[in-house]
Amino acid sequence: MRGTTLLITAATVATATIGIIAVNSDAGRKKSNQRLNVIGPDVVAWTIGGQNSADIDYYGSFEGIGGYAIATQSCNWGDEELDWYGGTNQSPIIMQNMFRLKNGRFEQIGLQAFMKHSFCALSEPGCGSCQSTNCDTLGIGCADTYWAGLNSNGECPRSDVNGFTGEYPYPFTLNSTGNSSIKGNLQVLNADVDPALNAGARYFIEAQYVAQDDQQFGNGDNNASYREIGFNSISDPYVLNNDGASETVAGEPAIRAWASIDPSVRLTEIHLPDDGKVIIGAKVSDNGDGTYLYEYAIHNLNSHRSIQSVTIPTGDAILSDVGFKDIDYNSGELYDGTDWQSSVVPGSVSWYGPTFEQNENGNALRWGTMYNFSFTATAPQEYGEITLGIFRPGGDPSATASTFIPSGAAIDPCDLPLGDCPEDVDDDGMVAVGDILAAVGNWGDCGDGTYRPLGDVDGDCCVTVGDLLTIIGVWGNDCTPVGACCLPGGGCSDAVTEATCIAAGGDYSGDDVSCVQANCPEPGACCFDDGSCIFIMQTECSGLGGGFQGEGTNCKTANCPVAGAGDECSSPLIAVNGANPFETNTATPSSPEPDESQCSGTYLDWNNSQDIWFLYVAGQSGSVHFTTCDAGSYDTSMALYEGSCDNQVACNGDSDGGSNCQAYYSAIDYNVQAGSTYYIRIGGWQAATGQGTLTIE
Repeated sequence: MRGTTLLITAATVATATIGIIAVNSDAGRKKSNQRLNVIGPDVVAWTIGGQNSADIDYYGSFEGIGGYAIATQSCNWGDEELDWYGGTNQSPIIMQNMFRLKNGRFEQIGLQAFMKHSFCALSEPGCGSCQSTNCDTLGIGCADTYWAGLNSNGECPRSDVNGFTGEYPYPFTLNSTGNSSIKGNLQVLNADVDPALNAGARYFIEAQYVAQDDQQFGNGDNNASYREIGFNSISDPYVLNNDGASETVAGEPAIRAWASIDPSVRLTEIHLPDDGKVIIGAKVSDNGDGTYLYEYAIHNLNSHRSIQSVTIPTGDAILSDVGFKDIDYNSGELYDGTDWQSSVVPGSVSWYGPTFEQNENGNALRWGTMYNFSFTATAPQEYGEITLGIFRPGGDPSATASTFIPSGAAIDPCDLPLGDCPEDVDDDGMVAVGDILAAVGNWGDCGDGTYRPLGDVDGDCCVTVGDLLTIIGVWGNDCTPVGACCLPGGGCSDAVTEATCIAAGGDYSGDDVSCVQANCPEPGACCFDDGSCIFIMQTECSGLGGGFQGEGTNCKTANCPVAGAGDECSSPLIAVNGANPFETNTATPSSPEPDESQCSGTYLDWNNSQDIWFLYVAGQSGSVHFTTCDAGSYDTSMALYEGSCDNQVACNGDSDGGSNCQAYYSAIDYNVQAGSTYYIRIGGWQAATGQGTLTIE
């Protein structure tokens, strides 16, 4: 459907910089129906999230869960038309997910269990050299946009769709159920996006198109795309307007963002035998005490056979803190959500759900979802193979992938540095009598290669008189732990005690955490309805009812629009040569509508649009260029009046030839007379609204 067009330069993540390894479990695997030098239809999520009021809609919360929807724009990268027959099973399914990067861990926090069933493609320009077709197909090089509203209240259950072949029944076998604000929408726990509870967190939305003819040509691995977003509040998500990870990364799933941001993350790709792609992300962190935190995120992009178990070899390492996180289905989807069990045995750790034979609808790692696995081990990483057990029968029961695993031999803790203030044996923050008593209580104990005895403060791995003398030598020292403190006004202080940080109103990031690791939030521009702007933190902005423009933004360039100003021709905004910011979200429709006959064929399509009025007095005679070209704006329509509010002299829906513009902007060139008054009226194509800039040149 033609709508607010989301034209954003797609960024490609360079595989060399993030350490991606691609492996096919079936060495002879070929794309089905692949013909020499023929791509076939190839649909991708070209842009997501949008610019028209961000085009990420919030529909309310129910029992602590928020309902969202995001705009998507597809593109046919192939060399054949893509089927788009509405009301059949030969039309793409559109899926939405949300992810969070917090404290180094990348996890899925949102899932749309009932997805959008598309119904018509208008073959828009904007993503290539469009060879336009009718509504039943998406033309080669053409785009098609679905606003967030169209992608809400999805009707296609994930359980009906084979993510690898793209096949699904129609009509669907299930109907969504639940509260109207969240059912069929992208569901996210409020606590996972509340800025007050998630300092320093970063968020990513993901959309994926699934189409049968695309999959038949082996083009299903590039159907998903992601984009970074932020949250002013639970009800106010926003897109970022800078470069890099904030733009749509077309053809890549969101797990790529983890490796793009964190160079210590290793990504490995495999295809399950004769089936879809799975991506394994791994990160290992040195805890500084002889142990290492292992974190894995496994994303099933499009494998129908799915994953039932994960087994990681651990050598001689001692394990603790074994963790698991999945994502729950919703809206009446029939899949069970029982957490996987874990098992630690000598030499390995495993997580597993029910087998297909035990429960066909059991909790498996299915297409379009990501699960997390973690543990702490007493050995650093090396490269090795993990095993993925496959859920559905029909081929090899397992596949392997190379990634980080604990090395074969565990480290003797006595070979590691003692750390800061080892003389504080009883860990009360002060070297005193308690430390002497703790050492004496463990007198004569020596490590056996698996532990350092409590009270060994001189590093010889035994508790002896030397340890007592070392404690006495630093008697009275203050050993209170220190770490990074995220300051309330932005910025960070290193080596601060938790008490000092709290007293300063800061957010303590943990003992021994540095500011580099803390990723503290920074202030930015906060816009208010009266057009004013202050430079504050995101949480403060939300509390004051403002709109946060992103970390690092400033009021000088924010161009905060005035809500409601210029709503009628009788009280217009004053326009000057140059840039004039505006917004139509809070405007009301004016009457009568513009005369479209003056610009037929340009897609004016006013449709009772909310609109804004500017008054411009020409300083000299000659040709003046009025344009709404603004890469961060929405799909505008514009009319020009001379002398009075009812003397329309020109209009335009869509123009072209500009640079750094949104895909659909408006422009009018008109010969003005010095001293004459002109009214510029700005609305939106098919009543679209948003923020923008009127530039007069």
